[in-house]
Amino acid sequence: MNRLTALLAGTWLGMQITAAYAAGILFERIGRQEAGDIAGLLFATANYFGLAVWLLAWFAAKSRRPHGFGRNERSIAPKFIAVLLLLLAANQFLLAPVIAAHKAGTSNWLLSLAGGSFGIWHGTSSMIYLVCGLIGAGLLLRYLSFNR
Repeated sequence: MNRLTALLAGTWLGMQITAAYAAGILFERIGRQEAGDIAGLLFATANYFGLAVWLLAWFAAKSRRPHGFGRNERSIAPKFIAVLLLLLAANQFLLAPVIAAHKAGTSNWLLSLAGGSFGIWHGTSSMIYLVCGLIGAGLLLRYLSFNR
């Protein structure tokens, strides 16, 4: 189970990096609207996959296996996994709809409540995406060091 979790976490991290890199290339090569639609699909796919992978990792961390993410009861890994899950969920289910509403010129409950420009929401989402990638990389490195 732990090796599968590590493999899936590594795959997710690769998806994160690929989506971020591909988005830049898309905006250089094709129109803004098409590039934004494709990039949104890439990020949504990475987010959904990440939610599934890190939920599995959280369950693996909560198990008391000797070489898992959560090696002992005081392990901080399950807490970081929980933060990662919350950030991924917030990005996918709160910020992505606001960004889509801005692009479409429609209303959204969070946009109505907090306001803000497209750039602010997009920048916030990008920062969360970066933080998720860093936390995920740290957790993956932590896991891989347990298998030595």
